[in-house]
Amino acid sequence: MAEKTPKADRTRLAILDAARTVFTRKGFSGTTIGDITEQAHVTRANFYYYFANKTALFIELGTSTRHEAMALVSAFRDEGGQPSREAVRSWVLRYFAYLDRSGAFVLRAEGDLPPDAGFRQSVARSQRRVVTALGQAVLDASATASEADPQAVGTAVMAMLERSWSVVDHQRLPSPDREHVVEAIVELVCRFLA
Repeated sequence: MAEKTPKADRTRLAILDAARTVFTRKGFSGTTIGDITEQAHVTRANFYYYFANKTALFIELGTSTRHEAMALVSAFRDEGGQPSREAVRSWVLRYFAYLDRSGAFVLRAEGDLPPDAGFRQSVARSQRRVVTALGQAVLDASATASEADPQAVGTAVMAMLERSWSVVDHQRLPSPDREHVVEAIVELVCRFLA
């Protein structure tokens, strides 16, 4: 029998999921607390019980998203040595699943962060950590030594994944289907690792 989630946890999760949806659609600056509570079907009192303000909620979503991204980097690193083609494919599919849940939020949030300079610097540091860790994992898995900068490699790999996902799933442009794009990414990553 599946465990029941306490009502308080369900309410908090509903607010987080609603906020992710609304922030994706309207951006940080265009979103009001009323938009979030309406989407979550909760009262403003419920919102303020769990979150001090919109920025606190945005920070929690961003932190959660960064943790998911770092878990994906760890999954790539945990393959150990040079991963098989099937392991790379499995990782790319997991990355796309992460983007299915959080990608639109990530892409929208990058262009519409809260105005606080310290917050923006924190986001930039966090992004650098993720791309550098990804780049180092890719370089460590490569069969040949490389002088490439891990941050640059991670940025390139992440950009390839995120832009490919965006074009295939969210733009009304003629593009190959998702499976063909996944296979192309797998081929490129495997060639880099060879």
